[in-house]
Amino acid sequence: MIENFTLPRKKAKVPEKTERIFGLDLMRAGSILMVFLAHSMPLNPLDRYFPFGWLGLGVEAFFVLSGFLIGRIILRTVLQPGISLETVKVFWVNRWLRTLPAYFVALASYYYFYSDMRNIIYYVFFAQNIFTPAQGFFPHSWSLAVEEWFYITFPVALLGISALAGNRGGHRRIYLRGIMLFVALGLATKSVYHWMYHHDMFTYLLYENILMPSWKTFVPPSGDWDSMRKMVMFRIDAIAYGCLVAYALERYNLSYKTRVWLLGLGGVLLLLCFQVIEHTVAGSKINFFVDVLLLPMFCVTFALMLPFAVSCPRPGQFWVKIVTHVSLTSYSFYLMHFLVLDFAVKWYERNEAELSGWQWPVFLGSYFFIYLIAFFMYKFIELPFMNYRKKLFPNPVHISRS
Repeated sequence: MIENFTLPRKKAKVPEKTERIFGLDLMRAGSILMVFLAHSMPLNPLDRYFPFGWLGLGVEAFFVLSGFLIGRIILRTVLQPGISLETVKVFWVNRWLRTLPAYFVALASYYYFYSDMRNIIYYVFFAQNIFTPAQGFFPHSWSLAVEEWFYITFPVALLGISALAGNRGGHRRIYLRGIMLFVALGLATKSVYHWMYHHDMFTYLLYENILMPSWKTFVPPSGDWDSMRKMVMFRIDAIAYGCLVAYALERYNLSYKTRVWLLGLGGVLLLLCFQVIEHTVAGSKINFFVDVLLLPMFCVTFALMLPFAVSCPRPGQFWVKIVTHVSLTSYSFYLMHFLVLDFAVKWYERNEAELSGWQWPVFLGSYFFIYLIAFFMYKFIELPFMNYRKKLFPNPVHISRS
């Protein structure tokens, strides 16, 4: 994906156009299709033949991709001249102009159709799942909250590390320490969750009114691993794995053969992760590995694929155009798909007898309708704000090339 970052100080102009990285577009397109297949199971004619539900973990690929792109932005711009509150503020403005407009349009749409929702203000500030399990309203927004809070806290952590390190901290060293901090925080919070669950601490803390009632979902023996997966405090490390790949590719020149081997290893680990899911989480067999290490392992599998993705050969122009279009619209598609699918599934289930033999058209029609909404949101909401960034800060720095 092409990302622009702009600096507040004048720099030499750089070319405004740069070639998209096909491999990253392919990963993003594949991830959004995985999420769609996971959430459209009631409409999917092939649902009985494959466990599509676990494909929802394709959202981990979005985390890693975001981390990789954000990591390169931070390495090449925020840290390059020396990190300061000024460069961090510009980074935040660029991020928010990219992510917030479409998010607020989607939030307004969900609220229009589900207007009985309370505490909407939490969603405005991405507070819906910081310290509590994600709610049923706008359910997939949990991942957006994870990303936004990483965008906020990671640069702040780098500012703190830079202040403590002083002249001893080169920008790459500061960046790497920041990554290690977030990886350690993620492992630590999940370890605490595992200990509390297996010592029945959630029951005690709920009884003492120390935890909010929504934490009841973690009371044994029905502890909800999937709800833990969707809380910011347990997932703050997810994007850091992509940032680590950005660091590795800035520091080391990997051969094409090495990238192919890493891709193969990532693919094998991904299949292994799905097998672990099938034989543990699906059967309520939770252990330390599942609670603490499985989600980071998912992130690592996608991170291992990134070095090959940035150097992936481009196929024919026809396939490049298709993958690029799916990738460009993936953010708006992700925002809106659950709303459309909710209505489509309810309508199909009410009329299932009359629609016998029409499952494929309904399934494919739902996808293309969501894609159409996403296309118009990208064209009329996302693009204008991305162009506004260029006007607001007229010296763009392109970071899409590896």
